[in-house]
Amino acid sequence: MLKSKGFSLLELLIALLIIAVGVLGHAKMQATSMQTAQRASQAQVANTALLDLAQRMRANSIIATHFAYSNLANGDSIATNKNCSVNDCTDAEFALSELSEWFSHLENNLPLPRFSVVKNGSLYTLTLIWDAAKTGAGSAVCDTNNANSHQCGSMDIWIP
Repeated sequence: MLKSKGFSLLELLIALLIIAVGVLGHAKMQATSMQTAQRASQAQVANTALLDLAQRMRANSIIATHFAYSNLANGDSIATNKNCSVNDCTDAEFALSELSEWFSHLENNLPLPRFSVVKNGSLYTLTLIWDAAKTGAGSAVCDTNNANSHQCGSMDIWIP
């Protein structure tokens, strides 16, 4: 009788298959974790941006009505031809300049952002939508049921 020592080729292949499945599972889990962290970071940037806009509006509460604006339909940047930090501006021009500065910063920190400021009496609703999945396509609506879609944040503020 021959005594065999070591592993057969079949045993080795089965062990490699089990290890490969484990490594692939770990890699998928790591990728999902990184994607979740990125989305959490984007949500934090969005929340901070909404708070920044709310503070700009409260600091200029006398002209808050001029902050009512929306680019949800097209996502275009806000065009302003006046720099209100060095030129005299009307209230509407100043509000547009503030929105332009705020949105310009936002475009550098979120993929394809779009926003709206809607006034209803003394209540202002600030809405921000961004391309969380980085599909390259902006959207005017937020799909909270699909994690691989556009994410959004919203905030209501009251300015007397």
